[in-house]
Amino acid sequence: MDGMIFPILIAASVGLVVFLAVQIGAALADPEKRKLKQRLSGELRGGGGGQALGYGADGTEVKSITIHQQELGFLARVPYMPALARKLLQAYPDFSFHKFLAICLGLSLLAGSITFLVTTQPAMGVIAAAIGFYAPVLFVDNRRARRQKLLSEQLPEALDFLSRILRAGHSLSTGLQMMSEELPQPMAAEFRRAYDQHSLGQNMDDCLKGMSTRVESTDFAFFVTAVLIQRQTGGDLSEVLSNISEMIRQRMRLQSHVKAKTAEGRFTGYILTGFPAVMFGISYMLNPDYAGVLLHGKGILLLCVAFGLCMMGLYCIKKITTVRV
Repeated sequence: MDGMIFPILIAASVGLVVFLAVQIGAALADPEKRKLKQRLSGELRGGGGGQALGYGADGTEVKSITIHQQELGFLARVPYMPALARKLLQAYPDFSFHKFLAICLGLSLLAGSITFLVTTQPAMGVIAAAIGFYAPVLFVDNRRARRQKLLSEQLPEALDFLSRILRAGHSLSTGLQMMSEELPQPMAAEFRRAYDQHSLGQNMDDCLKGMSTRVESTDFAFFVTAVLIQRQTGGDLSEVLSNISEMIRQRMRLQSHVKAKTAEGRFTGYILTGFPAVMFGISYMLNPDYAGVLLHGKGILLLCVAFGLCMMGLYCIKKITTVRV
């Protein structure tokens, strides 16, 4: 029985590699077919009750973001899954959550199987499986952060452009179409999706709420809230958009100023975190017998504890030097 474990693990690893290749190929091969299927389904992601915007009794913003239940299925009741689906929606709006979850599970099993075959230690296999599952999540987090930052930087120009369109006498839907054609990516893609949804019969309010779900930003929520209020009460929307654009620019300048003021603290945190590793490397080069004690037995445990404490210190310094504007 023990002799059959290795062939089974090898076969499972090969099967997972083939499965991941097929899934990734199918996701990239025909994006137009996927978009057409999504439009014809009648349930567009990120729209239709996906988000409610408003203000509470204390004046703070209330922003409730949910993903459509049909998109997640039974996974909606699993902790952390809705949040993970929202991150994927904000990083890759056209990618299926179930395919992403299959990739995570496949990489987890593949990394765990290979590590177990190499080390023959179940604990190392479990650790490798956990790392393999979380690696795509880290990639999505990084992609989401870069995309959200780029959208925030493009938002003031987009609001000024829409304000000029409205002053010229065009409607809001026409403004969305012109923004999707003239603005740079990825802002143009978001307005194109909202315009396509509205062209297919979806309510304009739901289109804007869905766009605010994909662009999780307080500044963008201000824009959506202003448009929703103006559609109910009337008023000069172009002037409101100009004021919001100027406010966003002021906040961006203040954020840059705060970032420059806290640069010394952040740089200090990086130095204090990397200094022990550099000193260990130098000690090992000068006296391998002396520093090599930490690479055997309980020394590895001490290194793990030291690494965890360094990461905890870096996290604390980052929280101290991060000022929300």
